[in-house]
Amino acid sequence: MMLAPSLGLAQTTRPLSFEEARAQLERSSDQIAASQAGARASRAQADALTRLHLPVITLDAQAFEYQKSIDISLQPAKDAVGSAADGFIANLPGLLPNVPSDLTAAIQSGLASKVQDALALTPNTLDLQTRQSVLRPTASAIMPLYTGGLISGAQSAAKAEAAGAEAQAQATGDIALLRLIQAYFGQQMAARLLTVSQETEASFAHHLDNARKIEAQGVIPKSQRLQAEVAYDSARRQSLAAADAYQTANETLALLLREDGALTPTTPLFVSTAPLPPAQTFVEAGLENQPELKRLKALREAGQAGVKIAKSAMLPKAYAFASYNLNRDDAVIIDPDWIVGVGVHYTLFSNIDRGKTVTAARAKSEQASAAVGAAQNDLRVVIATAWRQVETARKQFLLLDTNIAAATENLRVQEIAFKEGEATASAVIDARTALSLAQTQKVTAAYAYDLALAQLLAASGQIQTYGDHIARADKDVR
Repeated sequence: MMLAPSLGLAQTTRPLSFEEARAQLERSSDQIAASQAGARASRAQADALTRLHLPVITLDAQAFEYQKSIDISLQPAKDAVGSAADGFIANLPGLLPNVPSDLTAAIQSGLASKVQDALALTPNTLDLQTRQSVLRPTASAIMPLYTGGLISGAQSAAKAEAAGAEAQAQATGDIALLRLIQAYFGQQMAARLLTVSQETEASFAHHLDNARKIEAQGVIPKSQRLQAEVAYDSARRQSLAAADAYQTANETLALLLREDGALTPTTPLFVSTAPLPPAQTFVEAGLENQPELKRLKALREAGQAGVKIAKSAMLPKAYAFASYNLNRDDAVIIDPDWIVGVGVHYTLFSNIDRGKTVTAARAKSEQASAAVGAAQNDLRVVIATAWRQVETARKQFLLLDTNIAAATENLRVQEIAFKEGEATASAVIDARTALSLAQTQKVTAAYAYDLALAQLLAASGQIQTYGDHIARADKDVR
């Protein structure tokens, strides 16, 4: 039976289950908060681009004052009037056949004189100037009709960026959880190893006391008592080292959770006696859910969108536009009341080599695709390795139950034989050391199982289900 670790100092600690520690980590981690904020920002940015195909409607209001000067030539009009008047005067006899010819001639002479006088008084040019204050509110709209793939490319790129940010947030959360598992169960391991060390120290202290008594009775020589003292001193040193490791593990866990006081984990080291599902199951899950792989896939999608955007620069753009003057009564004469139409834009020459831009975008897309392939292969190796580590730790843990039982019985027999003078001190020391080693190996095997399982789940994108494995475990180390 393992005792609770004691450092000889009274400490106030707060019990904390693994799920409670996990919840506290999610609340206190700046890294998790930052990555989640980044993911929300990227998703909002992607959502902001979903309506790029819709028109943009704007309202503009301009208040201004203007002056306009116009020079109008009247000479053509004067010439036309003079010619028309001369024709009319010349036709007067025909128009007035009953009027005496001398009177008609007088009328013609008088009219011709008056017309000439009037034309002489009329200037050859007319100078006009107007000045006006105008309020011009207008509603305008422009809508893309064809962009050569620019809109769909921009939307795809934004979605890919959002997916990459979400994958990064998942990776940050998974790494934080993996660190918590390492620290939480590392503290449990340190506590159990301290207990083993304290039990070993107490056992060697008892053995040394027996050796002194038996030496005094002349049953054993001084050399065997000295062996017991050496073993006890070694056990004390190991116990002190275990206490330091335990204190370090406590501080590590408290710092990780930003806790001022000491914490006492209540979820023990665990092992499931049932073997894991086949490694291929985890490989399939990892290819679908592993966050780093999802991030690389998002980069590949962004690269494909980049190719589409680069190609759009080589294609024409078509758009529809409209404008309506909301204050027609006070409009400048040259301004239309409304206008509607379509337009086409095409860049004939660009100071950027658009062909090279497409080539660069394709190269980035190919780079991302190659990175995905490499990551998938690496993932298979990592998962296979972690799966075997979990299974190895599980088998070692189960075998150690028998070893501990045998080592415990051997120690009991050797201690009885030593008291009766039939066994040496070294035999007892060896038996106690063997038991301590088996107990230590059991603790470390359980921790190796827990940590390797976390690494396996992280590699397959399933570390968030770690609590389910704790719940299903049927062995623990307390």
